[in-house]
Amino acid sequence: MDKPILIMEGITKEFPGVKALDGVDFELYPGEVHALMGENGAGKSTLMKILSGVYQHTAGKILLNEEEVTLNNPTVAQELGISIIHQEFNLFPNLSAAENIFIDRKEIISASGKINWSRMNAEAKALTESIGADIDVRREVQYLGVHSQQVIEIAKALSFNAKILIMDEPSAALPEDEVQKMFDVVKQLRNNGVAIVYVSHRMNEIFKIADKVTVLRDGGKVSTNKITETTEDQLISEMVGKEVGDLYPDKTKRIFNESVLNVNDFDITSKHKVSFSLRRGEILGFFGLVGSGTHTLAERIFGLKKGKGTVEINGKSILIKNPKDAMKQGIAYLPPDRHRQGLVKESSIRENMTLPILKRISNGLIIDKKAEQVINEEYIEKLSIKTPSQNQVVNLLSGGNQQKVVLAKWLTTKPDILIMEEPTRGVDVGAKAEIYRLINELSLSGLSIILISTEMPELIGMSDRILVMNEGNIVNEFKNGEADQQKLLKEASNSIDKMVV
Repeated sequence: MDKPILIMEGITKEFPGVKALDGVDFELYPGEVHALMGENGAGKSTLMKILSGVYQHTAGKILLNEEEVTLNNPTVAQELGISIIHQEFNLFPNLSAAENIFIDRKEIISASGKINWSRMNAEAKALTESIGADIDVRREVQYLGVHSQQVIEIAKALSFNAKILIMDEPSAALPEDEVQKMFDVVKQLRNNGVAIVYVSHRMNEIFKIADKVTVLRDGGKVSTNKITETTEDQLISEMVGKEVGDLYPDKTKRIFNESVLNVNDFDITSKHKVSFSLRRGEILGFFGLVGSGTHTLAERIFGLKKGKGTVEINGKSILIKNPKDAMKQGIAYLPPDRHRQGLVKESSIRENMTLPILKRISNGLIIDKKAEQVINEEYIEKLSIKTPSQNQVVNLLSGGNQQKVVLAKWLTTKPDILIMEEPTRGVDVGAKAEIYRLINELSLSGLSIILISTEMPELIGMSDRILVMNEGNIVNEFKNGEADQQKLLKEASNSIDKMVV
């Protein structure tokens, strides 16, 4: 049996007044993808910063290939074959891929003191090809896609002969269609014998790519298991310290009489038309596979896409030509990708939160800063947004708190109807529970919610009704307590041609 390349034994880290890690053990083997999971504050980042030389542990020991080492700084860690790939890439956009890989490196300097361009490009190409990537290494990084930029970061680590690679939320910056490419690179790294620590909170990724998974909670290790010997429910329970069912608010069957939204004959595809009603205070779930039409439906209601069909709000026929019209009618839309559609990440919480209501808090030229401050204070408290200040740059918040800022931004418009698409995508389990609580409270206050999600447990746990879409058609309806994952998948994937109104 292979011996571990890394043993972290009894790792404790204390900051003034805080014990961030308490006696954590962690082992890693060559050619292994070992996932590290836990809520924000569980200790994942601290443990990895110790491994990469950023922090020094207070107690415990670290062994590489059975020899105890002292990782005083990141340079020492790198020299010992440990590299980290951060969420935010550290690349120079105006330099080529090859230049980024070998920047400030003596090995590509010729005897005459000049850069050996042909050698640098050849070695950069060999490194990218070794992990199955086809990249023009002579091209400037600013003209390459996000996945290619990630490959460059990995190639840079490999150029230092990395034997242990820490990947911190590697899919966070990637578009959905490039995640599989990243998986292919990880698999190739594993085949090449590189040991990988895969830090992520995305369950579906963990079960696709990891060999083992370790869960941390409150600075301690809860478990280490082979991925084939655990389940999603077990991991969630270990991360949050309670059963999965407890994540969702108690759902009692309620009677909804008053219809607030009627969608009639929306042509999501040329073949089918969609009609449905939403009642006051109802959480109406929508489930469908890729291409089912759920995303298009959301954009149609909010005026982002045009088509045939009519909309009634409170019994009155309404024409929605654009998002401005939708907002005037009390409709808000929380989009599926907060990074590209929901936030200005370089701006503050304060600036993001009041974007939709600038007219309301300004005279057209000058923003009423006091009004802006009061609104921010209200929603930071209501949504329990964890931040030192409303002036905090959004990019520095956790995923869960970023999502709360997007939600707050739309709640400032005082909507009657809220469309939420993938509301917990990219947030940890603890933050999900908080968002579920908020959604439930909003519905109990009378807000009508359309909840579009590909996470079936989320829909089943939160919805009063679930409509399943398939090829642009609503194919079935499940009332509270009727749905399970098998039924939803069957309806979403079968070729059924019946309409639910």
